[in-house]
Amino acid sequence: MNYHLFSHKDLKLKLPFGCIISGPSSTGKSTFVRKLILNSDQLIEPIPKSILYCYGEYNSLVPELQRAGVSVYSGVPPEDLIKKQEQPSLVILDDLMYTIDEKYLSELFTKKSHHLNFGIIFITQNLFEKKLKVARQNSMYIVLTRAPNSALAVRNLGVQLFP
Repeated sequence: MNYHLFSHKDLKLKLPFGCIISGPSSTGKSTFVRKLILNSDQLIEPIPKSILYCYGEYNSLVPELQRAGVSVYSGVPPEDLIKKQEQPSLVILDDLMYTIDEKYLSELFTKKSHHLNFGIIFITQNLFEKKLKVARQNSMYIVLTRAPNSALAVRNLGVQLFP
């Protein structure tokens, strides 16, 4: 038998990329993101030279990330702030579903992440929100946390991804 072995490089997120992390409250989204950020030198390739964490509601992750040298911003980051980040960079948008403009979100996942050389991570509670359609279709990575009441929606996503 011929086995294909994975190397540690095969399992790294490759910049630039689009990623959506979705799941209900208290299912580990913030914990996942914290671990991803704090271990980005081992999990993302090339290693981000800067990380920008943007949040809708102040949470316990903000001061922890600041202590780790991550830039934080309250609200949707303007494009010039993203452009000022040392490249390659990682931009995380946490709990900004209802404040971000759909067109801007779509552009971040389609044109801007590639041209400005950054990874974009959008954290949401509803993967199937209308506003997320373009971002979802252009995500290289989708992370789902446990959502028993969304089993049918997840099955439908699987059918869309693997017809």
